[in-house]
Amino acid sequence: MTDSIRPLLKPQLAHLPRGPHGLAQELVTGSQRQRLLYAMTVVVAEKGYIATTVADVTARAGVSRKTFYALFADKEECFIAAADTSRELMIRWLRSSFAQSAAQSLSPVATLRASVRAYLRLIAEEPEFARAFLLETATAGGRAQEHQDACRSWFAESMRAWRTRLPGHRRVPRAHYIAAADATHEAVCRCLRRGHTAGVPALEDSVLHICLALLGVTDPAEAPGEG
Repeated sequence: MTDSIRPLLKPQLAHLPRGPHGLAQELVTGSQRQRLLYAMTVVVAEKGYIATTVADVTARAGVSRKTFYALFADKEECFIAAADTSRELMIRWLRSSFAQSAAQSLSPVATLRASVRAYLRLIAEEPEFARAFLLETATAGGRAQEHQDACRSWFAESMRAWRTRLPGHRRVPRAHYIAAADATHEAVCRCLRRGHTAGVPALEDSVLHICLALLGVTDPAEAPGEG
């Protein structure tokens, strides 16, 4: 399995040296921004978006309030930046994982299963990411919800690309792909709301069944045997 997104989302330079350090201003600003984005993710996962304050985020990041407002207009802007960054990292990681599955010469259904498994494992291994950007994005609403919609659209488009490569491909309405993405999202969120993040990978069979059913694909493994 490819590396998880945590080393990418977590700041690479977590603490700046005290006193004169000779670091370029771009590096200092970049470090402060990374720390604030990561702190926003962690605090929102712990307290929820509504209860999270700028003071919570700056305290967790070890960054001054003045620096926060030099980089972000308000809490919402920081949260959206964190959501956008996490989405880009998630998609990059999943694309890499999907490419590995495709290179293994698996059957079409086995390839989709491997992709579903990779996504569910990512959620289970990144509970802070999952709670902050799957559950709390809906609470934040507005511009933050656009992040969630973009993630689902990407998931739906990935399934469409997979479906078009099947032998005997026939057109499936776009609404079916969106429905598969929405159903997957809700199944995962139900686990997260119950605090069962570690149980998300157990959804693999259910999610695969939902996707295949909505896309009109029969899993040979479930086909009745010939008598």
